[in-house]
Amino acid sequence: MQHWVDYIFLAAYLLTLVGFGIHFHRKNENVEGYLLGGRKLPFFAVGLSCMMALLSSISIVAVPGEICNHGFTLYLFGPLTTLLAIPFFFLFTLFYFKLGSFTPYEYLEHRYNRGVRALIAISNFYSRVLYLGLVLYTTSKIFESAYGWSVGVCILCVGAIGIAYAYFGGLRGMVWIDVLQFFILFFGLAALIFVLCWKIDGGVVEAVACAFREGHGVPQLQEKSFYSLSPYVRVLFFLMLWNCVTGALTHSCSDQITVQRLLSTGDWKAGFKSQCIAVLTSLVLMGLLYFIGFAVFTYYFQHPGLLGPGRRGDGALFRFLTTELPTPVPGLFLAALFAAILSTLDGGINAMATVYLKEIHAKFLNRNLSPQSEMTVSKCATVCIGIAAILLALALDFSGRWLSQTVSEVNTIFVGFAAATLPAYLFAVLSRRTCPALIWSYTFLAFGELIGKNIWYISSRTAEQAFLKDPSVGMGWGGPLEIKWLLLPLIVGAAILVPAAVIRELRKRIIGKILVFSGLFILGIALSFLWWYIFSNAFITDGVPRARSFAFHLPAAFILGCIALRFFPVQPKEKYQGLTLFSLREKMAEKSGTN
Repeated sequence: MQHWVDYIFLAAYLLTLVGFGIHFHRKNENVEGYLLGGRKLPFFAVGLSCMMALLSSISIVAVPGEICNHGFTLYLFGPLTTLLAIPFFFLFTLFYFKLGSFTPYEYLEHRYNRGVRALIAISNFYSRVLYLGLVLYTTSKIFESAYGWSVGVCILCVGAIGIAYAYFGGLRGMVWIDVLQFFILFFGLAALIFVLCWKIDGGVVEAVACAFREGHGVPQLQEKSFYSLSPYVRVLFFLMLWNCVTGALTHSCSDQITVQRLLSTGDWKAGFKSQCIAVLTSLVLMGLLYFIGFAVFTYYFQHPGLLGPGRRGDGALFRFLTTELPTPVPGLFLAALFAAILSTLDGGINAMATVYLKEIHAKFLNRNLSPQSEMTVSKCATVCIGIAAILLALALDFSGRWLSQTVSEVNTIFVGFAAATLPAYLFAVLSRRTCPALIWSYTFLAFGELIGKNIWYISSRTAEQAFLKDPSVGMGWGGPLEIKWLLLPLIVGAAILVPAAVIRELRKRIIGKILVFSGLFILGIALSFLWWYIFSNAFITDGVPRARSFAFHLPAAFILGCIALRFFPVQPKEKYQGLTLFSLREKMAEKSGTN
């Protein structure tokens, strides 16, 4: 009976959303209204919408689940990452208002050319659609834990709902629904915290104290290995700090979901106010999620038989919801969770429809779209992007089962294709030397580095799992890497790159460029294999295979890119005037580089 009551609340909530979507759909007269809300949306609503678009089911599942499974360490720098969005607004977003952009990628055409703009836009397009797939995957884990739904069925159903709402609502409708959903989610989380504290022996203080006492706080702070650079330690202090800063930079410079909402305010001052509201509300809700993670762990620590055999922390919160709360509270709370889930889905789908229209369709397929055609393309893109997210969510589910990954780890082998994003923007706003050749070269080197890193991760993890089941299989790829596997890509990459780089006439031809980029790609693989060789031979000495941590990554390609930047000449003034941090107040040159 309880599940049916929950379903009734969810159905009523979804019908309400559909009604709002249809209402706002009638107000979308053109593509600017559909994708940017007419650039007249109030800053407070946009700020709440920015926060809701990013506080998704990933956070709601992963944060409590990670704390229950491993502790709080992975989120140690979360608040700092959020706060950095405020100063980084002035590093990047001011330029987008100056250009009157639809997307942050328009800036790259002015600083580089159309090719670099397309490269970064398409790679980020994939990354954000993958993010939507991850939202669907984590949503399926909610309903799997709460009601025993099939993961595949849940992904299909929730994906279809998200597509429908994004199709009808447009950005204006999404922003105002996000405001409503913020309050629903806030009061839902507050109610859950109240019930948790009521059921925990010792209340608020014990909810946190027990988690820290039992090693689910930040016990790694006392461990020397936490401050090392070993790839066999799950999380590392210095890499977490690096990812905190670079993650905030990447989000601020290129995240279409947030940038599109900020641009809908019309001017940078209102956009900055929206960013501040998003940061402050994110910190509040982040704190609530952290506390819920500690409290859920403590509750099941005090009542160890209630979680059930074989259950992991990823499902603990939703096990609590459906077994420990009286009807109709679970249905009300799941409606609140759907608020966060659909805010992320519809916002992400709408943002990616904008990227597809402005960066792919209008650039490569039809440059003379009429206003009506733009609306049609945007709506068709909305549907196709939603379907792509569903397919990626199913792939993530396969990866999670294959490699026995938690929600926090499951997207490891799918991310990284937008590796050149941060250097492209950071070099553009800070240097007069950056140019298309540097960004293309960096892209292929970093992509090779990603492939090598994934080979290391998958090979070592599967070897470790096989060893745990049957030690007689030996260490395999989870043991020390042999030198021949490092030398092979190193020699091949150098043999391809050096002739093309040295012979100037060859370098000017298409075949020469292909050879250069191919050589850099293979050398990128060798770069990851170099770390694999060094660390595996240094740390694996006891005959037991070890899997590389999902979070381990040394920024070797980025460091090499920064060094290479110094050897490029200063570009023509028309390429950077008014478009770098040091010339922001200058008027842009009349002939900006758009070749």
